[in-house]
Amino acid sequence: MRPGNFSQTGFLGPDESLRQVLDTDARALDELGVSAHMMAQQLGELLEAALASKNTATRVGHYDVRVQRYKGPQICPFAPNPHENPCPGAGGMRLASIDWDIRNTRNRVRLSGPGLIVHLIDAHTFFEGLQSPYRVAPHALAELLELGPFSPPSR
Repeated sequence: MRPGNFSQTGFLGPDESLRQVLDTDARALDELGVSAHMMAQQLGELLEAALASKNTATRVGHYDVRVQRYKGPQICPFAPNPHENPCPGAGGMRLASIDWDIRNTRNRVRLSGPGLIVHLIDAHTFFEGLQSPYRVAPHALAELLELGPFSPPSR
């Protein structure tokens, strides 16, 4: 997961511990009262809707979604034989060849990340390392998606 293996920038920083990152994110999810599956599902649905539009930028509900498509998928670092078989975990690899940028027009929160993050969150409860430039922090994602303490008040 270090820089230069499956990713030029890496899924973890040079000195990070995978166990510590997973523990930190588990605590964050607990504080938020949101499951990794719920976050991954909502983000995945937004991205799927944006991809279905065939445009690079589209409006999905109150979200402005931009998608950058790539020819090949990013490899899941948890796959047992990453170059031969994709990771069998939840979410599959259907979004692993995109990067995204999403802006919530209601609360003006904006966040970007790799499409593979949907699979990493759902299958491995992994939001990438604290030192990774592609990290999608649980609190930031919850705020973007209006989950947990960021849910809009009922009317």
